[in-house]
Amino acid sequence: MKQGLVLIIYMLISIPASGQHEQIAVIYKNSIKSPIDSTTYMNIPKDNHNLKTDSIANKLLKKGYYDHLLKKTLRNDSVIRYEFTLNKRYTHIKINEYIKTKRNTNNLFSLSRKRNIIPINDIENYLNKLKKELTQQGYSFTEINLERIKITASDTIEAQINTNISNKRHIDKIVIKGYKKFPISLLRNFTNNKNTFNNQITNKLEKSIANMPFVKKIKESEVLFKKDSTQIFLYLEKINTNTADGLIGFNNSDNGKLELNGFINLKLQNNLNRAETFLLQYRNDNNDQTLISTSLSIPYLWNGPLGNKSNLNIQRRDSTYQRTEFKTGLFYKPNWQSNVGINYTNTTSNATGETIDNEDFTKNGIELFYEVRKETTNQLMPEDLYLNTSVGVNKRELSNKSENQFNFHATFLKLWHLNSRSKVLNRLITHYLESNTIQFNELYQFGGLGSIRGFNQNSIDSSFYTTLATEYRYRLNDQIYVHSILDFGIFENFNTKKTESLVGYGGGIAILTQAGILNLSIANGKFNKAKVDLSSTVAHINLKIYF
Repeated sequence: MKQGLVLIIYMLISIPASGQHEQIAVIYKNSIKSPIDSTTYMNIPKDNHNLKTDSIANKLLKKGYYDHLLKKTLRNDSVIRYEFTLNKRYTHIKINEYIKTKRNTNNLFSLSRKRNIIPINDIENYLNKLKKELTQQGYSFTEINLERIKITASDTIEAQINTNISNKRHIDKIVIKGYKKFPISLLRNFTNNKNTFNNQITNKLEKSIANMPFVKKIKESEVLFKKDSTQIFLYLEKINTNTADGLIGFNNSDNGKLELNGFINLKLQNNLNRAETFLLQYRNDNNDQTLISTSLSIPYLWNGPLGNKSNLNIQRRDSTYQRTEFKTGLFYKPNWQSNVGINYTNTTSNATGETIDNEDFTKNGIELFYEVRKETTNQLMPEDLYLNTSVGVNKRELSNKSENQFNFHATFLKLWHLNSRSKVLNRLITHYLESNTIQFNELYQFGGLGSIRGFNQNSIDSSFYTTLATEYRYRLNDQIYVHSILDFGIFENFNTKKTESLVGYGGGIAILTQAGILNLSIANGKFNKAKVDLSSTVAHINLKIYF
């Protein structure tokens, strides 16, 4: 083989010869004076020779043979002969300038893409990157190609890049198919801001839909390009995400008798097709503690990212006090998973018993909050990530005296996936109230399911506490997993003003039934270095129903 000679063999799918096909011979020569180097025979449909030879010519250009020649010979024995003279092979292309069409391309390409000398084998990838860069900027139908190619004596040819840039595309309209009453206001931020149409914004739209728990995609989305607009068609189906969550707790009282306690949580979501969420909680704890809590959240008011959330909590504790808390405010929702906002808070308490540090009070304040919630479609373990934090200042009126207070709350929950069967759940909760004189009837309550297991439900009062709940989950199958319980906590004792620690441990099992998730757990808890008392074991039966 002579130096510089490159053999190019094209493997093509042969079509059996018939009356509708002809046979051609493709002959390759290194130069005009060199002998024939190789010959390839192929069958092609009649009157389709140009399609085949153009394809061969394009492949030669990609190899660097910009000076190749094609000579057609006469038919010989029913075979048409095409002779390609390869001539010199070039290794690089020097880009002299970018030919600007309709608009200035200098402002559209990044400097990192604009190189002067490019290897021949990289030119196609280079042009594709330029086109992709323009497509990401909304110029979806841009054409980019090499023009004014100049053959030189060196191994580098010269050329110019022509950019025929199309009109910029934006998302003008989103059309929902399948779910006619879908709250389209949830997607206003994709159309109101004239978002540039590209893969990045469409992926963001798809992700936003996937994060909405009350809807699912039933078909791949489609795009309709009109002359003056771009429309995206989404094919969706409504999902019922209402839940009822109930708990029954069993524990021994101080006199050794069996006591029952529990709560019911009701969540109604998107029943009015406004993406609204209504929560109702009724709690009946030991020592005659009852709580009724309601909240209503309506996102995307006025077809924008603003929403409103209001809460009302009424708590009564035997003959000691009754406390009423009310919150309302606005929040900004950049996407379905997160929101940030501000609340006005009002709390009043009536002391019904003659207890030290338990007087009537009223307080008003402002609260800033931030929330992130991510869930999965796995019904057995839907948890993924939850973060809720708030900080507030209040002015309390007590016995005709005013006092400023500071409060902080944070909840963090994460399910870690070790492998397909093993998971670890962590839940961290912190409550803190700062005040010169703290009343008994403004303390936080914790203990039991939802904070630290192994203790009676909401049996511990404190102005500051932090709990860390951990679970190791082992999935037996798609319907059952068993889990450990190992919880830790610290809190300030209201009477002694000292920090104490506590720990809860045990185990449980969760079963996915046709009605929902049934969770059975048994845990024991102890304070500081106290001895384990099996009589203080607490059992919980929790059922979460989907409807």
